[in-house]
Amino acid sequence: MELIQSEDRGVPDAVAEQAAAIATLIDRVAARLCRGGRLFYVGAGTSGRLGVLDAAECPPTFGSDPRLVQGIIAGGREALVASREGAEDDEAAGRGDIAEAEVAEADFVLGIATSGTTPYVHAALEAAAERGAGIGFLSCTEPPGRVRELAEVLVTPLVGPEVIAGSTRMKAGTATKLVLNTLTTGVMVRLGRVYENLMIDLRAVSEKLVDRSLRILEHVCSVDRARGRSLLLASGGSVKTAIAMEKCGLDRAMAERLLDAADGFLGELLDRFPVGAPILFYAAYPPSGDPDEIGRLLGRLREAPERLRLALTRSEARAAEGRGSSGGRWTPADHLAHLVEFETGAIGPRVREILAVDRPFFTDWTPSDPPPLSGRTAEELIDRLQTERERTLDALLPIDATRFERSGVLGEEEFTLYQLLRGIAQHDEAHATRIEERLHPALLDTDPSPPEVG
Repeated sequence: MELIQSEDRGVPDAVAEQAAAIATLIDRVAARLCRGGRLFYVGAGTSGRLGVLDAAECPPTFGSDPRLVQGIIAGGREALVASREGAEDDEAAGRGDIAEAEVAEADFVLGIATSGTTPYVHAALEAAAERGAGIGFLSCTEPPGRVRELAEVLVTPLVGPEVIAGSTRMKAGTATKLVLNTLTTGVMVRLGRVYENLMIDLRAVSEKLVDRSLRILEHVCSVDRARGRSLLLASGGSVKTAIAMEKCGLDRAMAERLLDAADGFLGELLDRFPVGAPILFYAAYPPSGDPDEIGRLLGRLREAPERLRLALTRSEARAAEGRGSSGGRWTPADHLAHLVEFETGAIGPRVREILAVDRPFFTDWTPSDPPPLSGRTAEELIDRLQTERERTLDALLPIDATRFERSGVLGEEEFTLYQLLRGIAQHDEAHATRIEERLHPALLDTDPSPPEVG
């Protein structure tokens, strides 16, 4: 025992010596995720399992989409619970798994191989590099030249020989876990998913997370538990939204809108919009963006129907698990019917008019209640929305940044086309959240109303 613990004490020091490299890795990964990319871990054996573990822990800790951080392990899911000897040597599988994950230029792939020599990982990194993805490598030995040429960031905590020779699940495994914990924690801080030292993007979907959410609200907002519960209910179980509502005096829809305008950074929202500050519906967003930002925005708008389809699937699955239903005034079909009506009655016409006329004036658009297409099936409505959204997006192509600076006027507010589209993208996502929302039964005392539109 003393020998093992003596060796283990050197692991944190070996990781600490890689602080600069890990910081660079955090920067590179966060930059790609901010541009819509994903982080993939690729490994075999212990390295692969630790990558899958770290990826799996991000959604419950940081409220991230499960697709944002993903683990790929040689031998597939079966290798998570049983050794698949020989899988680490399968270079064709490494390339195939990268292709199956549809790794793209916006993504970052971190290869994990404590020995530095795993053929599966090397082949996967080569395939990812060919697709334009960012490449990093984590090893507990000096990596070979083949990897050095591929990786833009190398992290090499040199922990030395294992107590049991070659058993890299020991010191090397511990070092790997420390690096991965630091990487995703740092990235999530950079993405605005942490406030002070609190995991404010968690959602209250279990007894433990309900209690943690209430304790965070009590601490940040200086409220008692009853007020915290009321805020959590009103926010749909989102701690971050609840804090914004309480500290800035906002309803849920506006808190979500302003958080989106602040790119998810609660601290920025609190600085920009203290209680009583004038708030306009679109002007919270920047007036324009560069071509890359515009391209990502159009991507959000184009992907909205599939995001809604996924939300519907999750909603049905959670209802089947007995975790309650959002119930209330609008069904999932009502939400989808509203989005179709909004697209055809307001979004499409406003976009086309701004492109055709200098500073057109718009009147308020009022949704029907219930929406007229509520009798259609959810799949029919999603297909209809996809058709109408493509028509709207076709009018915006080809991308010319100056066209997105054209403006329209609604009431006393003038907004650019870019600001309008940012608001539409957030509105899509708010409805997707309402559709998939399933709170813990302890919180199911009331139902959040649909997000407002303008």
